[in-house]
Amino acid sequence: MRYRRLDLNLLVALDVLLEESSVSRAAERLNLGQSATSAALGRLREHFQDPLLVPVGRGLQPSALARQLAPRVRELLLMTDALVETTAEFDPARCERRFTLMASDYVAATLMPAVSRALRRLAPGASLVVRELSRSRDGDQVAEALEYRRSDLAIVPQRRINPAYPHAALLDDALCCIVCAAHWPVGQALTEVRFREGEHVLREFADGQTLSLEAQHLRDIGIERRVVATVQNFALMADFVVGTPRIATLLRRQAEALAQRYPLHVLPAPVEFPPAAQALQWHPQQAGDPMLAWFRQLLLEQATQL
Repeated sequence: MRYRRLDLNLLVALDVLLEESSVSRAAERLNLGQSATSAALGRLREHFQDPLLVPVGRGLQPSALARQLAPRVRELLLMTDALVETTAEFDPARCERRFTLMASDYVAATLMPAVSRALRRLAPGASLVVRELSRSRDGDQVAEALEYRRSDLAIVPQRRINPAYPHAALLDDALCCIVCAAHWPVGQALTEVRFREGEHVLREFADGQTLSLEAQHLRDIGIERRVVATVQNFALMADFVVGTPRIATLLRRQAEALAQRYPLHVLPAPVEFPPAAQALQWHPQQAGDPMLAWFRQLLLEQATQL
């Protein structure tokens, strides 16, 4: 569709091109060939009478006009999404929407299977996409998920909430430790001395810099651990603990789930950690979307049942 000589479909391409500052990466996200994406950029340049993306070093950067256009184009597309999805009356049984959210592997393992089962029962025509919470350049996981990745929702630790987006408390949990049952007699407590002197398996984020809750707290109170193995997924921690005297610290719900599948003991942490809460966030432009409002309520209900 054209509006004042501009093919409105090009606005989607413009949004992605300005986010990526790369024709090849934009083509991948748009599921287009690189030549077709280059052609779209050419038509946009012709319409706006501006290069939009200019060479800087070995890459491209948005022009001054492009930086002005980017937030306006994004807002327009979000409003369009909300308009298209709006119905007079929402019936979950007739819903065919694809709900997309980003969450940690902890949330994906503990909450999302139950949500998927509830979605199948209540809205059998809907589908669910759970993506790993991405590391953003500036540390803002919420904006990364909702703006850049175009997810419907983001579930993040309470301490990482972005106040610019609406949020709701979702899950509370507490940190504990897992040890191999064969190397840890039943009833033996994990003391702070053994915790300090023991071998530890650590969950580390992909960027190698962002600290998990327990790592940040231990650093703050001056406790150093002897880390002998580092993994990027909570579920892998059990594999690196079983058959060894090692210790891993993780959230209780996931620890108990792992203990059902592995020969592990779940022990209270000998160090007092801060609460580990998770929050649900969404884009303010989608606050009135009846389907997303229903899905948010479904998430909250399933979380309370845990």
